Amino acid sequence: MRTTVIIPDELVEEVGRLAQGVPLSRFVRESVAERVERLKREQLAREMAEGYEAEAREPSLESGWDNLEVDGLP
Repeated sequence: MRTTVIIPDELVEEVGRLAQGVPLSRFVRESVAERVERLKREQLAREMAEGYEAEAREPSLESGWDNLEVDGLP
């Protein structure tokens, strides 16, 4: 897909200096992909924290399972 994105000239110039010959379109594509992955990880961490908090408030297992022993573990 092609799309138009407005990027300030100063930022494009800085990318040109720092990206060492990487085409701007590739740099932007990779940067957006990295940001999307970071957002996904952050969302998963929030969802896990919410799940742990909900489990602490109201355990989903019946009482008695907390004393379960597993072979080789206390």
